Amino acid sequence: MASDMQGKRVNRTDEALQKRLPIRRRVLAIVLLTTLLGILAATAVGIVCINWIRNSSETALIGQLEGNLKSVVQQKAVSADAKLEHYEKYIEFVTDYIEQMYANEADMIQRGRIFYPPPDTHEYMLTRGFANESLTEDQLRNEILLFSNLEHAWAPIAKENEDLITTVYAGTTNGLLSSYDRWSYLSAVPEGQEFYYDYFQADWYKQGMKEGGVFYTGLYVDSQGRGLTITVASPFRNAQGQIAGVDCADFDITGLYDELLSFDLGEGTFSFALDKNGAAIMPDERGQTVQERTGLTPDDVRALQASPDGILEKEGAVYVGVPIDRVGWMLCAGVPKEVIQGGVSEVDRAIRYALIIFVAVVVLIVALEVIAVNKVASNITHPMELLGRDMKIIADGDLNYRARVYRNDEIGDITSRMNEMVDRLNFTINELASTQQHADAMSRLATRDALTGIRNKTAYTEQEKILKRELAQGNREFGFAVVDLNNLKATNDRYGHDKGDVAITRLSRTVCNTFVHSPVFRVGGDEFVVVLMGDDYRNVAALVNQFNEVLQEQLKENGLSPWERTSAAIGYALYDEALDSGVEDVLVRADREMYKRKRSMKRA
Repeated sequence: MASDMQGKRVNRTDEALQKRLPIRRRVLAIVLLTTLLGILAATAVGIVCINWIRNSSETALIGQLEGNLKSVVQQKAVSADAKLEHYEKYIEFVTDYIEQMYANEADMIQRGRIFYPPPDTHEYMLTRGFANESLTEDQLRNEILLFSNLEHAWAPIAKENEDLITTVYAGTTNGLLSSYDRWSYLSAVPEGQEFYYDYFQADWYKQGMKEGGVFYTGLYVDSQGRGLTITVASPFRNAQGQIAGVDCADFDITGLYDELLSFDLGEGTFSFALDKNGAAIMPDERGQTVQERTGLTPDDVRALQASPDGILEKEGAVYVGVPIDRVGWMLCAGVPKEVIQGGVSEVDRAIRYALIIFVAVVVLIVALEVIAVNKVASNITHPMELLGRDMKIIADGDLNYRARVYRNDEIGDITSRMNEMVDRLNFTINELASTQQHADAMSRLATRDALTGIRNKTAYTEQEKILKRELAQGNREFGFAVVDLNNLKATNDRYGHDKGDVAITRLSRTVCNTFVHSPVFRVGGDEFVVVLMGDDYRNVAALVNQFNEVLQEQLKENGLSPWERTSAAIGYALYDEALDSGVEDVLVRADREMYKRKRSMKRA
């Protein structure tokens, strides 16, 4: 009877396989048809609603926007111009102060003092430099004494505006560059040496020798990484009315941008500024083009700058620009049209109607899809549930169980492929079980020193790769200790290589017992390397002393054989960003320290 039932199951299976109907046809014939109809309907309704909203409101809204937007931008432009005028007054004050110094030159020189090249300090101070190496303190002594009085004018200006003014400085036609700031460590020179900077070739100096009053340089990125900068400068004259040099102040334009040029005009709107070359001034997103930031092409920018009323209408947005003549900039704002449209009641009502229609269409589409899915579920889910049950049996660990094929479709194909996969998995597991133990043993042998049992040169090479990756990720707390066994050759020659092995093994234990928090590697016959980590890194000096003391105590023990009284030299080095360009440099320094110790031990 069992065979009869089995025969019936086989017949039913064969019959099912002959009536193959892929799942794709069953599902796509119903679900995709209803989805397509729903999407087409929703798209048609959406297009009609959007066109109706746009045509009924856009024209009236843009006119109102342009007037309001331009008024706001003009107020900001006036405020920005006033702030820049305030900065100019600093330069004008310093220029007047310098010219008064020249008018009273003899008295000012008498009051002056010698000030020096920049030292390594973060404090505000007056420093000097020369335009070229042919100049000396003796040649410019009177000018140095004269310009030391400028500290009285510079100090209150620089300290009052320390978040805005990065440095104030003046360069004379004779080659003396005086400056006042707290960044002297960036260009510090050793004591007794001079600082040279050929400012005669700098744009601010060349432009200043041609200008008749206060002027602005173009925007640039400060060479010391202190932000986007603009220089405000003015030439100054001596008592004879001749231009004697140029005095300047470098302003961090990021602060000015945040304070004056960045303002919120509402959700979706944005503001920006263009320099005299039409480039965007954006300290917070430096590197973006105007087009990336605002959507304006170079032609759009030129059209906005040339527009008599400072207004540019572009598809999807309205732009307003107001010039800031003092620096040649243009303060701009842009508002997407959809933001403006959202503020009007008529547009709100239209959007609500469109949303209601859209939701209704989506609900209809979802309802149709639910009906379609329910119709095909009975034809799809049952064999999938049976397959899921069989898969759970196999997943629970019964790899001898095989899933049954109920239908000749994609699910049947999956079932067959899964059974093949289980067969192959069984074979692979059996193969791996027989080789895993051998592989583990070989892996241990490849990275362990046969004599001492500690890590070998191969393991050190892998550790070095890890250190390089961690250094690239910012981990700088590591170092090396290098240990070299003394007199190994003499021990081998006199007592035999087996006694030399004893000395190597004893030294290995001493190193490991000293540096318990760090991996130890035997990288040569008599040389060991410790990668300093954790507490060993922080307490390395004390541990090195402890290591030397242990070796000294062994030398004093009468009960030990000569080859058991190990003597070794140790040297260490910790990673120092100023000295080391990579992991290898730290190891080289540690090796040098070891050899220095070895030489001192020989002399002793």
